[in-house]
Amino acid sequence: SKFFFSVPSDRSLVHPVSDFPPLSIFESEVEHAALIIPAKRTAELRKDLKDIILNRPKTKFIYQVEDMDIKNPSLHRKLVLNGESDVLKHSSVVELLKSDSVITSTHTLRKSYSDWTVEQVLRRLLPFQEIPSSFETVGHIAHINLRDELLPFQMIIGKVIYDKNQTRIKTVVNKTGQIETKYRTFGMKVIGGLSEGDWSSVRVREEGCQFDLDFQTVYWNSRLAGEHRRLVQFIRQSSPGCVVADIMAGVGPFAIPLTASTFNTTDIFVHANDLNPSSFKYLKINCKNNKCQNLKTYNMDGRAFVQHLQDQNVDFDHAIMNLPASAPEFLDAFRGFKGKKLPEIHVHCFSGKDDDAKEKAIARCEEALGCGIDNPSVHVVRNVAPNKNMLCVSFTVPESARSLAKIGISPEEEQSSEPPSKKSRT
Repeated sequence: SKFFFSVPSDRSLVHPVSDFPPLSIFESEVEHAALIIPAKRTAELRKDLKDIILNRPKTKFIYQVEDMDIKNPSLHRKLVLNGESDVLKHSSVVELLKSDSVITSTHTLRKSYSDWTVEQVLRRLLPFQEIPSSFETVGHIAHINLRDELLPFQMIIGKVIYDKNQTRIKTVVNKTGQIETKYRTFGMKVIGGLSEGDWSSVRVREEGCQFDLDFQTVYWNSRLAGEHRRLVQFIRQSSPGCVVADIMAGVGPFAIPLTASTFNTTDIFVHANDLNPSSFKYLKINCKNNKCQNLKTYNMDGRAFVQHLQDQNVDFDHAIMNLPASAPEFLDAFRGFKGKKLPEIHVHCFSGKDDDAKEKAIARCEEALGCGIDNPSVHVVRNVAPNKNMLCVSFTVPESARSLAKIGISPEEEQSSEPPSKKSRT
């Protein structure tokens, strides 16, 4: 059989790591044509022959010359060519061989498991066209999202990814559910590497800041680094000395770089809030570790937080609402807005990719806010799926929002995980 494994009749059965084949199946010896060339011409001929030189991941193609009846072998190199049977008939080779300084040879390539890439190993093992060779990293964790047909082989896939990335990856996890909880977390299963102790506690560096987090209990997406940078730089450059309300702050990807001692040259002050107690915990840790100078942290519902700032007469220039699944709906918290300043809102949301997707996103914001929005701008953050984008809609709270009836906040929304006396200020 071309593949070691076959498609299982019962997809609920998962192959354990003990089913991994003997490593001997990855061992091979293949003889390739090669050229013996003057060492001083190595760089030149690498360039001239780049189309026919051996080109395989993790495989050398230039070797010292040994055990050959040739004068001054140390002054020569062996250049291994690709495996095509007629490679020596290539016009460039034919021309070179007219010179006495270049002769033909052979080279036996010995290949073992350590020489194979993740993709090569999985293509040898699994009977599928699409192979999951890429993954996201969050600190020392590799995170993949396997299709259902691959689940019987998840432990095999996890082992291969771990084996091939041990210098930087300690644990491999597969996503087992959608982001449906109110804390934006999702189920995950360890399929490779370490699975004991605090394996999910990671440290991530982004934009010169250090973030500690527990990947099982908080939300973090490395693919949003560009959006974090864009919005932080926009606020720094457009509004030095401003006040920011980070309504769904997570562990601080916006709040921390805006106030970290390394960068806070514009005296920005951030009020950062998150409903998730674990996010709140790490937000405070990251605040301390990055020596944030002007950051006050809260653990409240987003709507209650917006009204709390107004009740405390806290005026803010920008509000960040980074909860793309439902952030626009939280705009109703700005109905009856009574702050002295009308802040600029940056609200993230998901959308389709149809021609009027941006208009639909704006309409969704207007519906939640309860009034029209003047001169909104819409930025495409990233491609999420074939028919799904993430957007950021930015606009200034309209004056007409002041005259709207203020929404009621339920006792559950008003309650935070810590009493007001324990809210953190740095």
